[in-house]
Amino acid sequence: MPIRKINDPNRNITRIDSTTRGYEVRLMRRRKLYCKLFSDSLLGGKRAALRVAREYRDGLIDSLAGKGYTRKQIARKVTPRNTSGYVGVRFVRESDSRAAEGTVYEYWEAQWSPSPRVRSKKRFSVNTYGYEEAKQMAIKSRAAGVRKMED
Repeated sequence: MPIRKINDPNRNITRIDSTTRGYEVRLMRRRKLYCKLFSDSLLGGKRAALRVAREYRDGLIDSLAGKGYTRKQIARKVTPRNTSGYVGVRFVRESDSRAAEGTVYEYWEAQWSPSPRVRSKKRFSVNTYGYEEAKQMAIKSRAAGVRKMED
């Protein structure tokens, strides 16, 4: 499935070609799914169904404006996948296939998004700083990065 770009005119719209034919609009805001099907046969063909689906999607986005999470709220949101106890901070252990066998690098990594579609990372070596200090440095780095984020 191709990844849709932000300026894609059919973003959040999927073509359905099974027993029912038409376009489905799917949009999620604050864990609530908004979903509606626009049938080719009821709307007079593919083009008309797509036009109506786009109009619906645009109206839905306008009506839900401000009801989603801000970028900073998303950056602070804890998910079940989190294993470090700190959002955006993870412990990494990786081996280098180019180095001598058994060479393993361990580090704590902080990650955040300073602006839309941009990702920043900082890594802190366990070998250089020690496990706990590297972890604390990653936590502080992430917090500083999130404070500077655009909304």
